[in-house]
Amino acid sequence: MVVDRRRCLVVAVLLASADAVRPAVATRPPAVRTAAPVMIMDQLKKIADDGALAVKQAAAEKVVGERVAAKLAAAQAKYDIPQKYTNLMQSFFTSYMTEIYLADRDLDEYEQILSTLMKKVLETAQEPHTFQPFHEAIRAPFDYYKMGCDFANGMVDADRSLVLGAEQIEKMQQQIAAGDNVVLFANHQSEADPQIFSVLLDPKVPGFAEETIFVAGDRVTTDLLAMPFSMGRNLLCIFSKKHVDNPPELKSTKQRHNRMVMKTMQQLMTDGGKCIWVAPSGGRDRPSDDGKYEVAPFDSKSIEMFRLMSAKADRPTHFYPLSMFTYPICPPPTTVGGEIGEQRTVKYYPAALHFGEEVDVSRFSEGCVTDNFPAGCDANSSRDELREALAKHVHSIVSSNYQDLAAKLDMP
Repeated sequence: MVVDRRRCLVVAVLLASADAVRPAVATRPPAVRTAAPVMIMDQLKKIADDGALAVKQAAAEKVVGERVAAKLAAAQAKYDIPQKYTNLMQSFFTSYMTEIYLADRDLDEYEQILSTLMKKVLETAQEPHTFQPFHEAIRAPFDYYKMGCDFANGMVDADRSLVLGAEQIEKMQQQIAAGDNVVLFANHQSEADPQIFSVLLDPKVPGFAEETIFVAGDRVTTDLLAMPFSMGRNLLCIFSKKHVDNPPELKSTKQRHNRMVMKTMQQLMTDGGKCIWVAPSGGRDRPSDDGKYEVAPFDSKSIEMFRLMSAKADRPTHFYPLSMFTYPICPPPTTVGGEIGEQRTVKYYPAALHFGEEVDVSRFSEGCVTDNFPAGCDANSSRDELREALAKHVHSIVSSNYQDLAAKLDMP
């Protein structure tokens, strides 16, 4: 069945490809008989290969796009989908299945996964899920965690992906088992970061990614396409400071919600045995003018909040830097703070994680608030200076390890 389905799609793609290349054949100049240098031949071969891939991709997008459009048309007849999301689903799902085809993945398997996701998106469009300050992953009667991981797995080139610092995970597991807490200070690149985190770690350390709690902004809990993925994760759902003021009439409601999140997080850390992932940047990394991705600056107040909460928890908390290389798979939009419902594209590509060594935050917490308070504080350093120094220290580790990952995967 799989072979037949792929053969049909291949035939369709080849027919479309033939139409695409036919004009070029008619204008092709006569071949030059003299031998070209090897380097030039290599360059010409690369140009030809790149051109063939581009034609194949364009043809595949046409065939896949028509099939996705047919599915959406049938769904539109049953569900009242906002037109904006119909267009977003068309482009996103077409991008996804085109990459599945080009990566030679199992078309039947991933079309079924896509159909399941589409159904869940439509269900939540009819009846959106309400996320509490602490949302626990929904695993039954439908397993949203598995669906998210299965979907992301189709885009991750596992053979070329990397997980560095695995020995740090072993230490974290021992600390969590002893009732201590672990906080991962990470950079954030892709909307699919939690799912990619699981795809890379579940085969190596079962249960670790599954139990991790992610600090999530409101966009991933309100966007119709993101919602089914978010329903499968353990989340602390917070309104980021970038969005808490908009719209003004909801500011007090959002602030009240955030206070509840802080209270809930404090209780979780007091209970102990938790691993919490947070992006102190408050958002995803973005490319610079030259197209290079760099780790966005960390907010010192965000890091300080976790340090203070850990001090109140009366349980040891261990802080680790985590570098994530994920943007090629599902890149963020170039602008920050656009409306809910962003355009999405995906690409089959390797991902990478680098867990750094534990950071001793006590070295950055001995400044004086007032004279000799707290007792034994360093009068030569203010709390604000130490707070900024800690943020820069953690950021430098995450950034350095990230650049190492980028270099290993041959990305700029």
